[in-house]
Amino acid sequence: MKQYGMPVFGTVQEANPAAQTTHGAVRGENRQGIAIFRGIPYGGACEGAGRFLPPVPAEDWSGVRDCTRNGYCAVQNGGSISGSEGLGAYFSGGRPELFGVAEEKQGENCLVLNVLTPGVDDRRRPVVVYIHGGGFATGSGTLVLGADRWAREEDLVIVGVNHRLNVFGYLYLGAFDESYAQSGMAGMLDLVLALEWVRDNIAAFGGDPDRVTIMGESGGGMKVSTLLAMDKAAGLFHRAIVESGSDIVGRKSTQEAAAFAEKVLERLSIPTDNIRGLAEVPAEQLLAVAAELSETNLMQLAPVADTVNLAYHAAPCYYAPVQSAQVPLLVGASEDELAVFVAPVIENGSLEDTLVRCIRGMDERLPFVSVADAGQAKRVVEAFKRADRKGVSQEHLLLRMLSTAGILGGGAYYQALAKAEQGGAPVYHYVVAYDSILPGTADKRCAWHTADLPLQMRIVLNPESERLSRIMAHAWAAFIRTGDPSAEELPWPAFTAAEKQVMVFDESCRVETDPWKELREALEGK
Repeated sequence: MKQYGMPVFGTVQEANPAAQTTHGAVRGENRQGIAIFRGIPYGGACEGAGRFLPPVPAEDWSGVRDCTRNGYCAVQNGGSISGSEGLGAYFSGGRPELFGVAEEKQGENCLVLNVLTPGVDDRRRPVVVYIHGGGFATGSGTLVLGADRWAREEDLVIVGVNHRLNVFGYLYLGAFDESYAQSGMAGMLDLVLALEWVRDNIAAFGGDPDRVTIMGESGGGMKVSTLLAMDKAAGLFHRAIVESGSDIVGRKSTQEAAAFAEKVLERLSIPTDNIRGLAEVPAEQLLAVAAELSETNLMQLAPVADTVNLAYHAAPCYYAPVQSAQVPLLVGASEDELAVFVAPVIENGSLEDTLVRCIRGMDERLPFVSVADAGQAKRVVEAFKRADRKGVSQEHLLLRMLSTAGILGGGAYYQALAKAEQGGAPVYHYVVAYDSILPGTADKRCAWHTADLPLQMRIVLNPESERLSRIMAHAWAAFIRTGDPSAEELPWPAFTAAEKQVMVFDESCRVETDPWKELREALEGK
């Protein structure tokens, strides 16, 4: 009998396996028994007259489509993380050639997806749909192209999705022309269409359309959280994984979004009473104008609560959407999320003064966190020092405090708690405390933002991370299969409002009861 966690599930024999979709046949490649299909169209054209509008299904084609090369990724000021200058080696496991990003091109007609499967057959394996990060502005679904070990060891069908981003996916124009009433959610509607494609086609790739998990980290986690609150997405997935991206959904109003769109129109000399000219603006110019006006606000272009696809949520508090009450949730974050973004300098040797200044300047701070004065800052510092088991430096401790105060690090607990209090399906909560080498440094180690993601997919650059990679990948696969991440060697209890049991991933993995309680209370001034 084959055992999960062992590389025994790749059964594909053909050099170029083929599958039939509802739009036409596709031909892929074989990597050690795993069939890989790149750039399968799930949606039609998004440029010209289709710009800013809801997506339409892909057009049918005749013959067999070659899906051995990457499709277009979205127009953006960035690209695939596995090919990036600073993080590419880590996210490619040192094998960038597997991901095809060197030849990758950007284009508005980017509604394509990638599929990896251990067998093009009728086995009905569990399916995970990876939704990439990069906020709502950059990235692509190509990371899965290196996840063949995960598919081979856990018998999973893995899907990675490209979709519209930034100004093309989230510029709200409904205030000026009702034809564009859904433009502030175009990128999210792309993901809904992709999930509909999975529902209608994944059985042809050996997957089970009734066991679909959506999974995302960072901006991908925010997208997963948004899908959890959308009526149009209900029933298209059956479990959800949110990693280091637990934002409060539905906070961007149409008024706020329209005000920014008006600035874009003004800069482009397009009158608000006749905006159809936007369809003719070169993509590069539109991207540049929106980026300039956004300045440093990474969330300026993000899902808009247009009341058609997403309800407005005025209260600055986490909630569990009723649409996904029966969907099991796996949610967590890392201790030192911000280490990959900033290197704060401690002023005049005072950790407390620096903490107050940094907290006040945080754009993505949790709404109920406020370190008002040096007295509270001292209590926060003392709480974090008591919780420190590794004797980290003052700079490292500062990063940990700021990470816990922000949505990327601190939001996961509140999302888990809201889900637990809702009842219905269970929620499982985790914290990553494992210290990985920070790319670009010789020996700096911390639990930095997204360091866990490639490990979960069995993409491993540093050999010392192999053991944790196996543990996390196995737990994630168990959740994808059953809705429960427990494994025989690592029991994982559900997080409840009463017990708050949390899985801590570190050199030794363990369950702790609310390990960040004192830290949260100090940051909240309790």
